Amino acid sequence: MFNNSRQIGPLGWRRFAVVLVIGLAWVATQGTAMAKMVIFSPVSGRVLLDGKPVAGAVVERKFKWGWKDETGTDSATTDATGGFALPLIERSSLLGSFLPHEVVIDQIMTIQHGGKSYKAWALFKRDYDLNSELEGKPIKVTCRLEKPPARRGSVFGICEVD
Repeated sequence: MFNNSRQIGPLGWRRFAVVLVIGLAWVATQGTAMAKMVIFSPVSGRVLLDGKPVAGAVVERKFKWGWKDETGTDSATTDATGGFALPLIERSSLLGSFLPHEVVIDQIMTIQHGGKSYKAWALFKRDYDLNSELEGKPIKVTCRLEKPPARRGSVFGICEVD
């Protein structure tokens, strides 16, 4: 009987293990680099009451990311013009970059002013793209404290898209 198989000696297994580890490390770093996920796009805007800027209001932003079961918050205080800005919230996930999954990110913004809380923004983000909340447009809003919350497209709250 003719045996065509070759045995791999100890040195061969070491080479194989080294190549395997280097290959896995490369895949892991490439996957991480490609797995940037936008959880909440940057937000800028103004807070008004009866057409006048509201200084000192606290705009609080919250998210709940279903894939990693992660929650987070940040906030900004309005300036003399009623203006505020909140930065990009971005995460990464090696598994999330290649495993299919349903994207569900619960986004909420509230405004605290004068002892009251106002529901400014509520949206379920369904992908990881930058500015996808408003179909590619940056999130720039005007929030009018005297208005009741209402649905405006896919967003619910007192903020209107500029």
